[in-house]
Amino acid sequence: MSQVPEEAKASPLVGRPAPDAVLAQSNGASASVLGARQGKKAVLIFWATWCPNCYQELGQTYNDLAALEQQGIKIILVDVGENKESVQKYFERRQMKWGSFVDQNSVLQDPYHLVGVPTLVFIDQKGLVRSTAHVFPSDYQKYFSRW
Repeated sequence: MSQVPEEAKASPLVGRPAPDAVLAQSNGASASVLGARQGKKAVLIFWATWCPNCYQELGQTYNDLAALEQQGIKIILVDVGENKESVQKYFERRQMKWGSFVDQNSVLQDPYHLVGVPTLVFIDQKGLVRSTAHVFPSDYQKYFSRW
């Protein structure tokens, strides 16, 4: 049996349903954050355009998106505390055809116990939080294989 990472032990969310909210997206539409899971395993990545770790890791994750989707893993971005225009410009500058939820008023900060970015929340197919982390895993599928 594999060990539970320390950050998972510390999170009061583990084993509970993931909190949801309807937020604006960088494309202008509004939608349920968890609805974007489409019943799949998902990683919510709370991030910001000013975050240097987010910059590097989101680039790699973007390059791996197709492979992650084939593995049944949805990556859902949630920008924290910024506006839609900042997020759109960020993706344009980086030439990324990607979208993000925009939590301009940080409504998910308390429900997810966010203390900084990046924060990753791993959600299983049933919608339960299985772990949280502040670093990007090198192998998402291996991370999910514990459940």
